[in-house]
Amino acid sequence: MLTSKPAWVAVMTRPNAETLVAERFRGADPPIECYLPLILGKDKRFKRNPTQEKPMFPNYLFARINNKQIYQTRTVKGVACIVSSQHSIIQVPEREIEAVRLFETTQRKIHFHETAQLIRGAKATILEGEFAGMEGTLVKQCKDGNFCVNIEVMNISIVVHVKRNELRPVEEKSEAEGETTQ
Repeated sequence: MLTSKPAWVAVMTRPNAETLVAERFRGADPPIECYLPLILGKDKRFKRNPTQEKPMFPNYLFARINNKQIYQTRTVKGVACIVSSQHSIIQVPEREIEAVRLFETTQRKIHFHETAQLIRGAKATILEGEFAGMEGTLVKQCKDGNFCVNIEVMNISIVVHVKRNELRPVEEKSEAEGETTQ
């Protein structure tokens, strides 16, 4: 539940209205703080310059609002709804917003070599670089290994290529044994 302290929420927009809603949020009185993550992607409609900036999450953007701004946010033209579960608005943790910002700004490609503990489906932590401290699931077994970080609020995955020496398997604690395994 939102309080008087602003928190990030996911806002679903009408189809292809993300940019328009972001502009309307910024122009509102008072303005609504928002974040529309963009990535470079190919668009077949543009033959001369097929690489265009487009929303990372189609039909979604993030707004930082408090409980008094809920109505104002919902009534902006182009907004479909504020993402909620069982009539309660879901707050997106600041750490997840920062992770999305990091992916948006870096869009880098690095490589790693697989080891026995770093196999497809294994949980791993990034040790170094811009993504240090982030956890995710390895999604590919190959020379160009993929490290996937899940944004749980929206059930969306972002994939980044990471060097092997920047990864460490997440140690899982066995409930029955009460001991740590790798």
